[in-house]
Amino acid sequence: MKNERLLDALGKMDEDLIAEAAPGRKPSKKAKTVAWVKWAAVAACLCLVAVGGIWKLTTLPTKGEPLSGNLISEEGITIPPMEVALSKDAAAMADMIGFFIYEGRCYVYYENFSEAEEIVGEHLGTVTGMIDEWTPEEGYVDFAGSIRGDFYSVKGYDPEFMLCTKVGNGAVTTYICNNGITVKYGKELYEDRLHLSENIAGVQYESRESWFYSKEELYELDKEEACIREFIEKLDAEEFLLCRDIEVQEGWQHMVDSEIYHLYFNGMDGTKVHLRLHENGYVRFQGLWDLCVKIPEESYAKLLTAFAQNEEASE
Repeated sequence: MKNERLLDALGKMDEDLIAEAAPGRKPSKKAKTVAWVKWAAVAACLCLVAVGGIWKLTTLPTKGEPLSGNLISEEGITIPPMEVALSKDAAAMADMIGFFIYEGRCYVYYENFSEAEEIVGEHLGTVTGMIDEWTPEEGYVDFAGSIRGDFYSVKGYDPEFMLCTKVGNGAVTTYICNNGITVKYGKELYEDRLHLSENIAGVQYESRESWFYSKEELYELDKEEACIREFIEKLDAEEFLLCRDIEVQEGWQHMVDSEIYHLYFNGMDGTKVHLRLHENGYVRFQGLWDLCVKIPEESYAKLLTAFAQNEEASE
């Protein structure tokens, strides 16, 4: 079975898991790094699911089951802290997953940035890389992980939310703790934690097909376009929803089937906010798989129209 079909099959095992795969065809030299990064994201996602995952949500129920642990409250949606839950199948993949443990929190691979060394802050510790397929449950302790090396705070970002490692030649890999947090409105993630509006240097997007097959068919948009400003306003204002509760059309098995674009807000500090756009206005942050917001139809249509017009003008 080809990689993309295998990962797609795994993705249908549980409604929380959104699995993508590196191309089945032989990639170009340029695409190999991109494909590896995307595989790391897949592995990180595999790391987080309750079925066959190394780390699992402690209280998040499947669709139709009653909510427990005050998951939804007046304060918003709480993604509970994670507990160690080793399984034979997932443990066998541990050496491929980019994650580590610090102060009792699990930080999972988010994005690799090629020219972002200026964001590297205080040295916080060194990951031992001691977790692999043979690691017993008691081995999941602070400074353990599937990676090895020094890790740092990220300047301007809460260390309880984001940390990083140095890759070399100015490249930096970021890791996000996407559990143990409560959010209600988009701004609590996009502004309070990611500082989206104040950090935009440029805007790019690509189709899901381009992203999936590492084609890198990126298009530029003017960050000052009215549809972009309106999109961010709605992104901040809307309430978060559980992705597991989103209905998909007949014939689709998961929300991932409705994905149409990937949108990137490239930051002045070298980072970026990576969003996954779905049909019917649903938007997810690449570093927070469980939640989404729904952009009002009119605002969403303006953005997609700008995409189409931009692509036509580029032909």
